[in-house]
Amino acid sequence: MPVLPVRPDLDQYRTQAKELLAACTAGKPEALARVATHRKRGDGPILSDAQLALAREHGFDSWPKFKRAIELSSQLRAALDPGDPARVRAILNEIPQLADSVPWPEYRPNTPAIEIVATACVWHRPRKHEIAQALIEAGATCDITLAARAGLVDRVRALLDQDPNLIDFTDATGRTALYRAACVYGQFKEGEAVADLLLARGAKADLFVAATFAMSERIEELLCADESLAQAADPEGMTALHWAVRPRRTNGNQQPIRVTKLLLEAGADARATDPTQEGMQPLHHVGEWGAVHPQQADLLLDHGADINAASEIGWTPLDYAIDRSRTNIAEHLRARGGKESGQR
Repeated sequence: MPVLPVRPDLDQYRTQAKELLAACTAGKPEALARVATHRKRGDGPILSDAQLALAREHGFDSWPKFKRAIELSSQLRAALDPGDPARVRAILNEIPQLADSVPWPEYRPNTPAIEIVATACVWHRPRKHEIAQALIEAGATCDITLAARAGLVDRVRALLDQDPNLIDFTDATGRTALYRAACVYGQFKEGEAVADLLLARGAKADLFVAATFAMSERIEELLCADESLAQAADPEGMTALHWAVRPRRTNGNQQPIRVTKLLLEAGADARATDPTQEGMQPLHHVGEWGAVHPQQADLLLDHGADINAASEIGWTPLDYAIDRSRTNIAEHLRARGGKESGQR
């Protein structure tokens, strides 16, 4: 079934209906078959028959409902970002077919709203989490990895109850539900709740999840089996070291330090860049997050990190620490020779 973009052109669909009618009048079998599927009269097709065919092909019972969906689609686009959950629910209650629409086809072709909204869920965007819930309730197509990324713990639980094998399901880029719930750039309590559920159901933490949650014993187990994992990139392009220096749970201050040390001793690159965040290196993230202990910065510097490395926007680790008001780590970086770039 064709997906309706959030900025459809009614005039374009009117033109398509006229073109379909013209093809029927010319006796083209494919066009006649399309219209015949949705009409009951025995006489020749008229414009309203072609319009009905287009509406039905897009999942609507009638041409007027199809037109109404087009009228509301631009309003849905506006409600999705920055986020108006109440308006999204009102629109979807009237036109649930819009739940699977493609909101930004010019920038994210073939990417439905639920995927864009879910990926944006994080602690300081609570409306995104609510909007994801509204899209799912309206019938948006959503696999377990998307539900996990949106922090929809009840949805994830229901999917696992229906099919326990989904615990190992991966999306098109190889991301598991556990990875999507845990490896989020920023705190996200709903995602952590999903991660806890998945772990309780038997999901195995990969190196990136283990680094994020400061699971040092799991890190050691994985590196013993394959030391080269320390240099591997996750599906987003980050290394485990990028996740280790911004842990979700410290499990005691020494655990993230132990994870960082294990990764570096196994060959993790202290200068690896993060393609998702301004080309930041692990030491930039230490400054940005404040680190749980200055020793993480020291470990990175002892293994080749550049105290004044510039990110893609020209910032040094000290710039990030100052910008995020991370006073303790800022003082420590200065003591180790850290300088401001002058780019802030």
